[in-house]
Amino acid sequence: MGGFETQRDENAHGFPCLMSVLDAVDQAVIIKDEASRFLYGNLAASALLDTSSDHLRGKTVYDFLDREQADRSRKTDLEVLSTAHSHVCEETTVLLNGRIRSLRTKKQCISVPELGSGKLVLVLIADVSELRNAEAILRASKEHYRSFVELHPQTPWTADASGAVIEIGPGWRQVSGLPAQKALGRGWEQSVHPEDLEEVRTRWTASICHGTPLDVECRISSPSHGKYRWFRNRAAPRRDAEGHVVRWYGVLEDVHQQRLAIDALRESEALFRGIADSVPVMMWLTDANGQATYHSRRWLELTGQSETDALGSGWSRSVHPEDLGTVMTRFADDIERNALVRLEYRLRRGDGSWAWVIDTGAPRLSRSGELLGYAGSVVDITDRRTAELALRESEASVRSIFDSSPDCIRLLDLEGDPLLMNKAGRELMGLSPSDSLENHSWRKVFAEGVMPKVLASLEQVRRGRSSRFEAGMTDARGNPRHMDVIAAPVFSADGAPTGMVTIWRDMTQAKAAHDDAQAARSQAEDAAQRLSAALEATMDCVLVVDRAWRITFLNENARKFLALGQEAIGCGLWELYPAEASGPYAKNYQRALESGKSVSFEEYLPTLGVWLEVHASPTQDGLSIFFRDTSARRAAEQERLQAQKQLSHMARHDALTGLPNGTAFLEVMDESTRHARKDAALALMTVGLDAFKTFNDTYGVRAGDSVLRQAAERLRSCVRETDFVARRAGDVFAVCLPGLRRSGDATEMAQRLIAVLSQPFELDGAQASLSIGSSIGISIGPDDGTSAEQLTKASEVALNRAKAMGKGTYLRYFEGMDSQLQAHLALKHSLQDALARGEFEVHYQTLVNLRSRRISTCEALVRWRHPHKGLIPPADFIPIAEETGLIVPIGEWVLHEACRQAASWPGDVSVAVNLSPVQFKSPHLVRTVEEACASEGLVASRLQLEITESVLLDEDDRNLQTLQELRQLGVRIAMDDFGTGYSSLGYLRRFPFDKIKVDRSFISDLPHGRESLAIVKAVAGIGKSLGITTTVEGVETPEQLELVCLEGFDEAQGYLFSRPLPASEMHRLIVSQER
Repeated sequence: MGGFETQRDENAHGFPCLMSVLDAVDQAVIIKDEASRFLYGNLAASALLDTSSDHLRGKTVYDFLDREQADRSRKTDLEVLSTAHSHVCEETTVLLNGRIRSLRTKKQCISVPELGSGKLVLVLIADVSELRNAEAILRASKEHYRSFVELHPQTPWTADASGAVIEIGPGWRQVSGLPAQKALGRGWEQSVHPEDLEEVRTRWTASICHGTPLDVECRISSPSHGKYRWFRNRAAPRRDAEGHVVRWYGVLEDVHQQRLAIDALRESEALFRGIADSVPVMMWLTDANGQATYHSRRWLELTGQSETDALGSGWSRSVHPEDLGTVMTRFADDIERNALVRLEYRLRRGDGSWAWVIDTGAPRLSRSGELLGYAGSVVDITDRRTAELALRESEASVRSIFDSSPDCIRLLDLEGDPLLMNKAGRELMGLSPSDSLENHSWRKVFAEGVMPKVLASLEQVRRGRSSRFEAGMTDARGNPRHMDVIAAPVFSADGAPTGMVTIWRDMTQAKAAHDDAQAARSQAEDAAQRLSAALEATMDCVLVVDRAWRITFLNENARKFLALGQEAIGCGLWELYPAEASGPYAKNYQRALESGKSVSFEEYLPTLGVWLEVHASPTQDGLSIFFRDTSARRAAEQERLQAQKQLSHMARHDALTGLPNGTAFLEVMDESTRHARKDAALALMTVGLDAFKTFNDTYGVRAGDSVLRQAAERLRSCVRETDFVARRAGDVFAVCLPGLRRSGDATEMAQRLIAVLSQPFELDGAQASLSIGSSIGISIGPDDGTSAEQLTKASEVALNRAKAMGKGTYLRYFEGMDSQLQAHLALKHSLQDALARGEFEVHYQTLVNLRSRRISTCEALVRWRHPHKGLIPPADFIPIAEETGLIVPIGEWVLHEACRQAASWPGDVSVAVNLSPVQFKSPHLVRTVEEACASEGLVASRLQLEITESVLLDEDDRNLQTLQELRQLGVRIAMDDFGTGYSSLGYLRRFPFDKIKVDRSFISDLPHGRESLAIVKAVAGIGKSLGITTTVEGVETPEQLELVCLEGFDEAQGYLFSRPLPASEMHRLIVSQER
């Protein structure tokens, strides 16, 4: 619980001492929240109410006073909270323990930021029973007054108009050790502490001069305690008819313990401030709204603000304007989420300079998790930020020099792995600024053939000497390059090499020019032969290699396809495509060279991500390779095959659930019946979700689709691999069970399916789940048919019959079942026109006020009087009405009829009407209720609408809006069947229901059901705490009535009082109680 209980566990601001202070007060002190629940009561309050402090918390005056007195107390609480004016009253009170006391009560509205932002009611209760008795005695005789003075637990005194004491109670001797005569006149001054005497004289003189009451505290010598004690001296004047003061009446009260408690509280607060001011960081505190309540001395000295200026949001005036928006937004977001605060920003010092700080804070929570505020600290990091800025500037300078070089500069470790590369180097190597250097060590960028040269250079650097070499490599784009590399060691402070710096210069063009000159002679000699081979396949890509796999010719198509230029001539094929050196292409080319015969094949080339059709023909010097891209053709073939497969699947499967559809179902059933074995049965179960149409109308198609998908998944999870599940239509599924050895297997499977489908379904977008249930019709071949058509029809008939018997039912088809189904369908058909034919009646059952034992409300219950079948029970036709949607017009008719009948009853008897979920979701509900009251002449306050918890599961905001609009009409709202749903307590918190009705299932177990008794007691307590009328349903025995009366319920309903009666009989019953 929040409030003072939380503060007992907190150390900030000295609140632990406050409890001791209030416990030392001999008057009862109680603090309530806005719902009039006790948050705190001191020891005097506990004694007055004859209970313990722990038991007092969470209670209300209804737990200690009778209903009438408790109602008056609740009313004054609301007046104090709404007007913020204090309220004082005195009355004789009869407590529930039988004690009769005269109590003087003062109530005042307070706000305690440390306890939250809500308003509280401070209640001071003085038990003035003895005082009033004494006053009565005083009015009887002066002797009685004298007795009162002598027996008074404090020390009363009387002074004349000039302020001279003329009489003082005998308690003065106990207070000062002096006889009363010594206090007369001004004699009392000799017992006052010298340090307090001047203040007392000044205040007493001012009261005498202006005729204002005296209220002063001072220390008085107390011989019985051997030292001075604190007393509170109060006095008020008595005036004559002309308004002149003729007497002063005062009382001296010992407040020593209270004064010590207050001093201890101040010392505790001083200790906290001393600790906060002594730590090397700057401390701060806020309330739950983020408003600052404290800053330590170091923070105030840094910013130059005063303690008052920094309170609230004043501290933000010291935040740098560029940082202020971010700081305030993030601070507000963290407080809203109860998250840790960590901010870095600039604070203005008192001299106008700026300091960089890190501000961290954490929420302070009560035991119940309620946010009390934040506590945090601020650390000056200006020096660290300055150093970081200097370091970044230094690094930027070095980077500028590093990147300004036109050559590739790379820093490497002694293993040749790169650490850093300048901008020119990345461009040369074909790398973007964000590319990793991980794959660009010396061992990876150079070809295998030049590695001895590279490793020798690396060894030279390790020995502390510079090195230089030339080698070929391939950049990140796959382009071959010839590089001139200079490597020099980088030494540590002790002179040992720790790495190396390398400078790479691109010599590719120079090397290419040299290679071109060499290749020109060879190309001239073989020009005629290459030209002849290339012309044989001008539409294909042509690639010619020698026996060392060096490229000697590329036609234009090949150059375009491979994205190679003329520089590729002379390069090794496997150097350009190292990933293919051991793949199928290399193996086929090698086979052509070794056999001297042409090779044709079609393979995927991973390097280029394409399919190629290849023809390789051996020549005198190598291979002529002709190839073309076949990727598009293969992709088109694959897409065509995939589309055919998908179309075939869609034609036989349901798009929503993924189950086979009706077409596939018929195919499987035909196949199963043709191949059914004589020694095994074939079972077909048709599964239908109960009242799915009503569910779909209430919660929408989206929720319905979600339920269908979940139901399909559950059915799949229950069956064997050899079984078959399909969705036939709507909410109807089919389960085919081939190869059953006995018919009981089908029954067991039906039980399992009903059990799994009865589990709650999760509703999309709702904060709840809902049970729907299912019904199943079973047919078994060959007993019920030998064809798919016969078995299907039989299972459908069984399903319809099962639905007619009620939810969650399974039935196997039997001969003659069709006639029962026809009877159910006939009842459904008759119901269509029953309302138009006037066949419905409204009966009424009484709700009795348990205090007056009079009828307070009558609940309207619809009945159907069939012209041929007589009175049909609601259980037989209400499910059909819900299934067909007729429940809406029937419900509107019941509402009008109930209002019409109730208008003829006495004014103190109301009528209650149940609303179905479909009615409640209607956008015209409020208008319908308003028109019914107006047209039938019933005052809206006499109409009570009852809704069940299941109505409120979805569309939370819309539900609340509908309830508020009904409340504005004056209609009373009751929650029916309380305790059987998922969101009862949440809605009691968000919407103030006028009444809650406990479901009859909890009453039927009483008085012996322990669990039901605990629930009934809890509901009674909730009703008392929230001021909601509580009603119990199903009271049938005197023992049950006695128990609910004992628990404090307001109303009861059940056969013990009356069965449902026709309107005329109920009217006579109501009129009879008026006599």
